[in-house]
Amino acid sequence: MKVAPRQIAGFLAKPPDKIRAILLHGNDAGLRSSRARRLATLYSDDLDDVFSVSRISGSGLHGEAGKIADAAAEIPMFGSRLVLVKATGAELLEACKFLLSRPIQDAMVIIDASDTTTKHAVVKLFETTDTAASIGCYPDNISDIRQLTTSILRKDNVSVDRDALDLICARLGSDHAATRAELEKLALLAGPGGHLDIETISAALGDSALLAIDDVASAVANGQVPALSVALHKAWLEEANCVMIIRGCQTYFIQLRMLGHAISAGQPAQNAVRSLRPPVHFKLQDALIRHAQKWQPNRCMHMVNRLQDIEISLKSKTINDRTLTAQSLLGLCLRARQ
Repeated sequence: MKVAPRQIAGFLAKPPDKIRAILLHGNDAGLRSSRARRLATLYSDDLDDVFSVSRISGSGLHGEAGKIADAAAEIPMFGSRLVLVKATGAELLEACKFLLSRPIQDAMVIIDASDTTTKHAVVKLFETTDTAASIGCYPDNISDIRQLTTSILRKDNVSVDRDALDLICARLGSDHAATRAELEKLALLAGPGGHLDIETISAALGDSALLAIDDVASAVANGQVPALSVALHKAWLEEANCVMIIRGCQTYFIQLRMLGHAISAGQPAQNAVRSLRPPVHFKLQDALIRHAQKWQPNRCMHMVNRLQDIEISLKSKTINDRTLTAQSLLGLCLRARQ
């Protein structure tokens, strides 16, 4: 079965009794790992118990298609058998075909599958098997980040300003585990019953990667190919992943559209740019105002739609993320010259 996004929370809390094998796939390694561990704790109180928990890596599957099935068939000393597998889709396919070709008795198999998208054969195998389930693990969207932030801060009764929350959502989300770690640091920084404002968030999360991404967006808006190449290289050096870059460009053009509407309504440009949320870094305000003179709001919206299409393509992972990002942004940059 395929677990739809709206069903994931309920599934993670209590998987159906008939499910005996679960495949976690997608390009968010942190989210795959955290969900795999959460599921595993439902079936074992001690994940280090070698008598009831088996761990298998991709390298151990070469030439041994029956290895996962054999591990699931082992009789544990107590309770049921838990098999944890971590491998790529290519390494998993034959072993999973063998595993799901017969009933799985008194065992649960949980698989963390890297380099595996919704189009991979192993994902289709789990989706079409009644006793198996597949769960996609992709970077959090803004709604997910907002919900996760609220949940983590609420535990310590930490309050956060609205514009500070907007900034968190704009900067985090490329990797679920990294996002959770950053949010837990923010909660620790504020302390029980504390408060987080935008200045604290900006200082805590740092500006270098964000500025590099804004440089990418600015280069696209200017139609400057050499500047785009330099900005992309800098963003990757700052460890900004491709989804982060594309989302940053979306935010830039959404703000550019909002700024254009505000100026058209008679609001002074400087006042309008300062009122944007999430806040625009002071180093970028003048550039945004210049771009507003060239980019009409409807043209900005068209750019946002194209960037959303690129993000969807990144999540399908048909080609290398950086190659797809660079080629797509180059196309938008050349179009911006027109």
